[in-house]
Amino acid sequence: MSTPTTETLEREQDKLWVTDAELIRRIGVPEKKAREAIRMLERMAGFPKKEKLWGDRRYWPAVKGYMNQKYGGRRA
Repeated sequence: MSTPTTETLEREQDKLWVTDAELIRRIGVPEKKAREAIRMLERMAGFPKKEKLWGDRRYWPAVKGYMNQKYGGRRA
């Protein structure tokens, strides 16, 4: 995956529906490790699914809320 420009990152930060590549950049984990984790999480109940209606993207607030709940942060 190529590194996005600062402009691209700024535009992405307010998106509600994110691709897995955008999700990986937001969580800050190396791509290979993150993709393995996402595959594992997809098999677990509660992890936000990709939505066909929104171009196979995940709803970022739900992903963030899931992570906060699972790992002890406050719900977003």
